[in-house]
Amino acid sequence: MKAFTSFDAWYNVLVMRLVALVVIGLPLIGGSCTKAEIKEYEIGESCFTKESLETVPWVKDQLAFFQVPKQGPLRVAVYQYRDEYYLAFENPSLSSPMSYIFNCDGKTIGEVSIHYNEFYGQNKLMTVLLEAKY
Repeated sequence: MKAFTSFDAWYNVLVMRLVALVVIGLPLIGGSCTKAEIKEYEIGESCFTKESLETVPWVKDQLAFFQVPKQGPLRVAVYQYRDEYYLAFENPSLSSPMSYIFNCDGKTIGEVSIHYNEFYGQNKLMTVLLEAKY
């Protein structure tokens, strides 16, 4: 019976040390990553705003193409895809919609080797800059 009591005491000491390590370790692990460090890995602000529809030359040109009479409904939206922003001019009558989705450099998704279905299957709508009917 005495051997069992000494084993129980040894077990209690071991458990107490383990609990102490966990209690001390969790705050250290949780506090080791600050908000500033997390922000470094977040995607930055979009290069597309409502103002860019009026100020960026190639964006203005694309918008003007859709603003002719009887062109139909138009939605200009900003999407996030693989940590980058894309500007999409969406019109249901387009025969080649991938030709009207651009990255921040003004290149279409076709030029940067992104398939249309892959883009729309994995993107996230960030904002709609314009909805109109022409």
